[in-house]
Amino acid sequence: MSGVRQTLLAQLARFDDEAFVALANRGLLRRAQKDLDKVAANIVEETPNYLVVRFAEQSVRFDGRGPTHAQCSCPASGICQHILAAAMALQRLAQSDEAAAVLAGNTDAPSASPGPTGDSTGGVEPGEHTAMVDKATAGGGEAGRAADAEAPAASELASLHDALLAIPHAELVKHAGKPGYRWAWQFVQDLDPEHGAHIGGDRHIVIALQRPRVTMRFMGGGVGSLVADSQSEHLAKYQVAAVLAYRRAHGVQDAPPEVPSRAKMAVLDLGKDHALPDNAADARQDSRQRLRSSLVLLLEDCVGLGLSHLSPGIQERYATLAVWAQGAEYYRMALLLRRIADHVELLLERAGGADEHRLFDEMTIAYGLVKALGSAATKGAEPMRLIGRARSRYEEAGNLELLGLGAVPWRSASGYLGLTMLFWSPTEQAFRTCTDARPELQRRFNPRQRYSAPGPWSGLASPQQATGRCVRLVNALVNDQGRLSAAEATSATVSSPGDFVARLKPYGSWGEISQQRAAFRSSLLGEAGAWRDWIVLAPASWGEPRFDANRQMLTWPLLDATGRRVDAELPYSEHNEHAIQRIEQLADAGVPNGALLVARLRGNATNFVAEPLSLIRPIPPGSDNPVDALHFDAAPRQRLASRWLDKLLRRDGAVGADVPLAAIDRHAPLRTFRQWLQRQAERGFAAERVAALRHELALEVGRLAALGYTAFAPADDAGALSAALLVAHYTCLQYERLIGDGLFASDEEG
Repeated sequence: MSGVRQTLLAQLARFDDEAFVALANRGLLRRAQKDLDKVAANIVEETPNYLVVRFAEQSVRFDGRGPTHAQCSCPASGICQHILAAAMALQRLAQSDEAAAVLAGNTDAPSASPGPTGDSTGGVEPGEHTAMVDKATAGGGEAGRAADAEAPAASELASLHDALLAIPHAELVKHAGKPGYRWAWQFVQDLDPEHGAHIGGDRHIVIALQRPRVTMRFMGGGVGSLVADSQSEHLAKYQVAAVLAYRRAHGVQDAPPEVPSRAKMAVLDLGKDHALPDNAADARQDSRQRLRSSLVLLLEDCVGLGLSHLSPGIQERYATLAVWAQGAEYYRMALLLRRIADHVELLLERAGGADEHRLFDEMTIAYGLVKALGSAATKGAEPMRLIGRARSRYEEAGNLELLGLGAVPWRSASGYLGLTMLFWSPTEQAFRTCTDARPELQRRFNPRQRYSAPGPWSGLASPQQATGRCVRLVNALVNDQGRLSAAEATSATVSSPGDFVARLKPYGSWGEISQQRAAFRSSLLGEAGAWRDWIVLAPASWGEPRFDANRQMLTWPLLDATGRRVDAELPYSEHNEHAIQRIEQLADAGVPNGALLVARLRGNATNFVAEPLSLIRPIPPGSDNPVDALHFDAAPRQRLASRWLDKLLRRDGAVGADVPLAAIDRHAPLRTFRQWLQRQAERGFAAERVAALRHELALEVGRLAALGYTAFAPADDAGALSAALLVAHYTCLQYERLIGDGLFASDEEG
């Protein structure tokens, strides 16, 4: 057997139907399968470098790079049905060879070893190959499909893993070009390390990039053989990005791109919507550097002056820097500076909402952000999570399979009414939402009526139809916050839920949820992700829901297997009234065993509550829908007011979340130190007090280090005292984020 055939068959053995769909599309795959059932395929030429298959009067030429680089003699460009049919014929040929070897008692498949005569065809003439292809096509289809369903041995995936890690750096640069590699490298640096790319696969390696949503499949054959599930004008740079993301996930740090020379800066960069000429790019970097220096100086001056002594000139400086940051494309910094400028203005007006302590928090975050941007700029890569985005954009996500979990009506404080549908993506293991909202002044929009109205996609009768069903979206659009677009180009197909509950990801341990939320919220500068707050809970037992008329809050205790408690809370409002009735009805009837609760979490990593959305229970008799939409499904006829009165007569009190007072007391020294920092920043300090304050700061940091708070930096005698105070306060805020947001609640209230 020639080397090219051995390599080719090894790749094709890793293909499944989804890989072939990604190579072309589902329609071409169906046509190729039908043609293959009618027309014979035979190998007409084989050399050490290529192999030619004759099929339906067309010649398909393969080389060692696999079917992604196959060439067909038909007029169609790209991957055609003849290439798919020829590839599947070769795949079935390999499977029939392996089956014949097993029946003969030979554990080594013929496709993996040369024939007895050592010729290029592995001891089988082309005519004999044709007969075997015909046999596999006609009678061996079921056996072939059964073989397709089997996962390869661990050594097969290990060989693909080694192949991806072994791709030379020069080959990656050559494949995408220097501009494309530069884009791919920066793209991977901007990815969320935990959720920016999903890696998996059974028969082959699957690398799913999340922004933009591109899934790559690697069956072997080099970087150019990665198969994408969507067509892109610049496929090469996404292939390189997938390889870099995979390597980074396995601890391999690829070399950064070369810094382009001044003569080449005007060349179009494929990784950007437009290219900047050399002087413009240099001007932006220079502008950013001067902006960072100006902001650091202003923040340190404000702390030294004292937040109680700020002037209108300070407010104008923050407003000017906000405009500057927007022009320098530091969008996150611009938003933060606008907020600081507004807060300073409130302080100057002695407004009730002004607070020097909250202003100090915002200034500290700005100080940490500008320092992080400066450090990243020296390394030549400023992550997008630090720069921010001018606006959220919807990216093409191809085809998505979603499970409908229900919907919630709402009204925002800014006067908007809306309906938000919630979905679970089993493939991406993430929640997705779709929202329809209108200003409250448009009286014709009613969120409850919208639940049974057509849309939001063609093929979907209403959001109600999606609840408890499997929804397949074609040409889906998703933004970086997990929101689905209601674009007209997107179409939906609704089917029976099938193994609905088995495809969810429920959590039965509240401690595990705490660890997960702590990981999501570990960094003060991390990107916010509202979609991470949705969760499926699997309580071991359900308490009795109680309504507190004073707090206007329904509380539903949920216990895990260890007895730890989390409260499901739902505040009373016009839009939540129905759900409160539904929960009370469920409590009276008894929650079925094994039921799950879909909810949105609020609070920090240690003290959080769940806002219920829907209940997932065993499918009741006469129904095929496992989801009980609490906000919309049938509720009792009893008036809600009567239930409140009954509870008040029984003197039922509110059931609130337990506050871990022991945890707060344990961190009292940290709270005391933060109060000391707030006092210094609020009143400022004169030059004659610098030495004494610096000495006191060093003593406080030393005491905390002895107690185990070792993240505080030692005092720098050469640096500015205001800078040391900001750094120490940033460290306090970071400890607060890691320990729990409720740690310093008493300070904020005071």
